[in-house]
Parts: sequence; structure tokens; C-alpha cells
Amino acid sequence: MLSSWYSTILAAALLCSSSTPIHAVPLSGGDIEPRQTTSKYCASSGVCYLQIVPNSASNPTFRISIPDTASSGSAFDTVLQITAPVALGWAGFAWGGGMTLNPLTVAWPNGNTGKVTVSSRWSSGRTLPGQYSGATYKTLSSSRNTTHWSIEVACTGCSKWSGGALSTTSINTFAWAVSRTAVSQPASTGSSFSIHSNVGMFSSDLSSAKTPASVFQQYVKTATG
Repeated sequence: MLSSWYSTILAAALLCSSSTPIHAVPLSGGDIEPRQTTSKYCASSGVCYLQIVPNSASNPTFRISIPDTASSGSAFDTVLQITAPVALGWAGFAWGGGMTLNPLTVAWPNGNTGKVTVSSRWSSGRTLPGQYSGATYKTLSSSRNTTHWSIEVACTGCSKWSGGALSTTSINTFAWAVSRTAVSQPASTGSSFSIHSNVGMFSSDLSSAKTPASVFQQYVKTATG
């Protein structure tokens, strides 16, 4: 989620509709996810998600959900789910499609506790993103086993920020980055972390992410991590 991510994301930006493969521009000196697909996923809870699945099993699956009452340009809660292979030391998600000037959700395993730490970050330049108070999180679930670690969070402040906002009717561009290196302080939300070893991006509308507002609100209220 450092120096080359932002320029790569800008160069790679392609628009697509749900279930359409997405291609990224090769990253000089590093690895990049060359192909991803989006689809709709609905859980037994009744919550539906826009699901982003990289073709490589070495990278995370991301899912986004929003209430169906959400409107473009306004603030509304979002839900983000990250399921990552245990080989990954951290995974980050950019709500505005690049490294800088938008909320960054970064997560990593909390040592051997079986839990996952989520950190709210923001970067104004191509340096290690600092902690960001404009977005707050509630952990809905968090786990780690022998093959994967997973976290699901509700975010207040990820749909609208200084200089940008999600659209509920047109295309949004998102980005992600991961590293195979563990963070220095896994129990701390303020931990430093290494430069990414892989990055990707995708563009999609949020129609597949919409969940009936009453279901969404009840899920966020009652789920505990």
C-alpha cells in the first residue's frame, strides 16, 4: 500500500460491470493480480454483497454490503468482509480506488489469538498511511484457522470523505493491496507495516451490494466479533 500502488491504480483504472473480468497493468519490480471477477453473494443472514474474487488463490476475497436506502453523495454505513490466505501478513482496501486521499481499511492477524485487527488509515502522500479518525469500525466477525484469516467490519465514514464519496447509482473504483510480511505489532491498530507484495483494482456499481435496510441494520446491530 506504499509508493507504487497509487500510480499503478491510476494507470490500471478500467470500468466493468458485475461478473466481468478485470485486467490490471503490470507493476514494475513486483507482483500484481492480473485478473479479478465480481459477482453477487447473499449469505444466510439475508445480507447481500458485491463479491470480488481474484483468480489467484494467494490473494483475498473481498465483499461489500450497503443498505438499499443509501443514496449517492450521502454518508451511510458500509460492511466490508476480507478473507485472506494465512500466508498474507496484511490486506488493505481503498474505498476511493487509490492509495491517497480516501479511507483505507487495513487488516492483519493478531498473532496466534485467532482474531484479526482492523486499522483505519489515510495517506496524503506515497508514504506509510497514518491512522485516520474519520472512519470508525465495528468488528462483526473475526477468525483465523490453518488456511485463512477473515474479518468482517461495519464502517462509519467509508462512504463519504473529504473530496469524495461512493455512488449508489454509477460506477465506483476500488483498490486493494497485500503483503506476505507480518506487521510489527499485530495487536495494535497503529502498527507499521511493510510495502505491498501484490496490488489490484476493480470498478463496479453497487447494485449487487444492496441489502434491505432493516436486514442490514439488524445484522450490524447484533453481530459481534
